[in-house]
Amino acid sequence: MRLSVVSLISRKETADLLRDRRTVSLVFLAPLILYPLFGLTAYLFASELIGKPPVIGVANMSDAVMPVADIPFPPLLDGDEFNPDLLTPKKDDTPEAEVQKKGKPPVVVRLDGDPQEALRTRRVQAVLVVPPGFAADLEAGKRPKLTFLSRDGDDKSKVAVRRLADIVTEWEKRAKAVRFQRDGKPADYDQLVKIEDPSKKPPDARAASELRDSLARVFPLLLVLWVVAGAIQPAVDLTAGEKERGTMETLLISPAERSEIVLGKFVAVTFFGFSSVLWNVVCLTGAALVGQAFVGQPIVNLPGMAGCVVLGVPIAMLFSGVGIALGVFARSTKEGQYYIVPLMLVAMPLAFWSMIPGTELTPFTAVVPVTGSMLLQQKLLSVSGEPIPWGYFAPVLGAQAVYVGLALLAAWWQFRREGVLFREVGRAKRGWFTAK
Repeated sequence: MRLSVVSLISRKETADLLRDRRTVSLVFLAPLILYPLFGLTAYLFASELIGKPPVIGVANMSDAVMPVADIPFPPLLDGDEFNPDLLTPKKDDTPEAEVQKKGKPPVVVRLDGDPQEALRTRRVQAVLVVPPGFAADLEAGKRPKLTFLSRDGDDKSKVAVRRLADIVTEWEKRAKAVRFQRDGKPADYDQLVKIEDPSKKPPDARAASELRDSLARVFPLLLVLWVVAGAIQPAVDLTAGEKERGTMETLLISPAERSEIVLGKFVAVTFFGFSSVLWNVVCLTGAALVGQAFVGQPIVNLPGMAGCVVLGVPIAMLFSGVGIALGVFARSTKEGQYYIVPLMLVAMPLAFWSMIPGTELTPFTAVVPVTGSMLLQQKLLSVSGEPIPWGYFAPVLGAQAVYVGLALLAAWWQFRREGVLFREVGRAKRGWFTAK
């Protein structure tokens, strides 16, 4: 095999791909359009859910009025709204017990009729049902029951119920302290031990941690999707597309060997697939840095991003080899597009396998195509403090090398079959794997 010939063919094929506006737009322009759209959609969705105050109905509101006492219970309601003290956390509260004031205070609606009817007509988003004699039972030392009602399958209703639960939980904690005070006991009488949990973080740090965990899982999946888009389409264009354009014969009668032709096309397609990885890493890192500026906490692991770029090379090589093997088998570009769907049906379960909770990087999963690389990428992006599993780099990369070699072997075998290379469009026999 002559490397000079492989280099010449790869440069020629890369130049052809760069002149194809559809391929360049797919690889480089689509992320610049899609990621801002995704961000805008997420912002509008969040604004719709938490930007407007939740509307909470209260049934039997008059029964929630606390009587005057020497040591009174804190009021749950102050007139026609919730007690403002329950909406703002105390300074001495622990972060995990705080009730954060998110957005505007909830709007309280007095309900005199059927609370379920108010939910069905969307007059309110959630309902707090106060039982008759609630305040009197509380003064008597009983345990009255408060009931929350919501609409099933309604996101706004779920947000309203969570907000209501936070308010009632804060009120219950303060009412419990009053009862202990009446009995001559300290406010933390029911707390047998003091628990110090370093994992409990302030709300801002907790939100940043959740974003990092989500990014560590979703980021490798996005890379796989863009590698498929950036490698399969050029692979089909350089094989089945050349058959349609009639340029395949010119290349085959050249002094280049079939293996050199396959390797040259493979290098060109891998270049585009890896360019897609690199470009999306840059775009996603920029988006994460923008989000990091808003959150005020670090949410992106830059060394892990660099590791994802390195691990993107074997993934791009794998899909490039498979794409060339399928593309040269196809009779036309249209037929080659059909073969992308089965490839996606195989790749996506392997990708989603790595996102299943509890899936770990083991000697078995490390050698599974796509899954092993994604699990290793997740480890690199994680900020859990665990050491980097350097021992798994060899099995992951070794397994990927074997799969890439098999894909190239399949492509080389297809290039040696004259019946595959010179099949004419429209003269195919009907069958499962042929165009009709």
